[in-house]
Amino acid sequence: MKKVLSILAIFAMVALASCSTKKDPVQATITASDVTVEEGSTVKINATTNSSAKITFASDNTAVATVAADGTVTGVAAGTANITLKVAAVADEFTAAEKVIKATVTAKAAPEPPANSLAIDGDFADWAALPAGSFSKTFGDPEATHPALTHCKVYADAEKIYVYFEWDTDMIAAEEGKEHVPFHCYINTDGKADTGGYADEFADACTDVLLEGSIFPDGVLGSYDPGAYSWAGEVNGSGWSWNNLGAEGLCEGAGVEGKYEFSIDRAGLKDLGFPVADVFSIGFDIQQSWESVGILPNAAPSEDNASGVVASLQVTTQK
Repeated sequence: MKKVLSILAIFAMVALASCSTKKDPVQATITASDVTVEEGSTVKINATTNSSAKITFASDNTAVATVAADGTVTGVAAGTANITLKVAAVADEFTAAEKVIKATVTAKAAPEPPANSLAIDGDFADWAALPAGSFSKTFGDPEATHPALTHCKVYADAEKIYVYFEWDTDMIAAEEGKEHVPFHCYINTDGKADTGGYADEFADACTDVLLEGSIFPDGVLGSYDPGAYSWAGEVNGSGWSWNNLGAEGLCEGAGVEGKYEFSIDRAGLKDLGFPVADVFSIGFDIQQSWESVGILPNAAPSEDNASGVVASLQVTTQK
């Protein structure tokens, strides 16, 4: 009997010892900081825990920010969302833990305007470097009544309007004994259809300002320095009716045979009382012996359009 009691006493002592050495679970912790991300971009939460449990993530505003299982936050729309991080309890090892951080989503930055490195120097490689869609262009129809102008590009920024054009060298050249080859630029400066005029060459008949000058001053291909004239006829009317604005120094130009570029100073036009709208339209003609031989934009005559006259070219300013 004494032997049995001794054995029971030993078991009791072992059980008591086991109970006295059992430890409480470790307090789980989570370390993480608030994050900021732009709309459409992602950022990963740098989160750590002392627990053996995996951290889970949840967003309380998925219309602003979503969060993946690995803690990657995606910005959906500008605003803030709370991201809750959790670790579950691990039996006899770690307690559960929770932490809330803030995700701030900023509005997507507006794209930078296309860099303009256009130089008026007769070297046209910089035109080819302009991003697609940043400029307007038109090609002449060889069947048009006045086909000498064959190609045109127009780029506009806050300071200047840039024009590049090509012509048929068999139709346009400096003339002996002639001071210049007239080149005209027609601008609908306010972008409106119910002002201006000159239906002779453009179907929209809304030119506000005419620039008249020469690309062959003194018989040599040189700088374009036109005078400026405002439309003086009836609204949307036709005929050659202009008021001399007495301007100079609005443009500069350079080119080679068959290709030319020039710029127009927007501040100069504004000083004359004709600020150029963000969206405007423009057209051109070139003459030989004071007779138009090239117009852009143009079209081949047809049954529906016997004159081949079309609307001027619309241009949007790059900002």
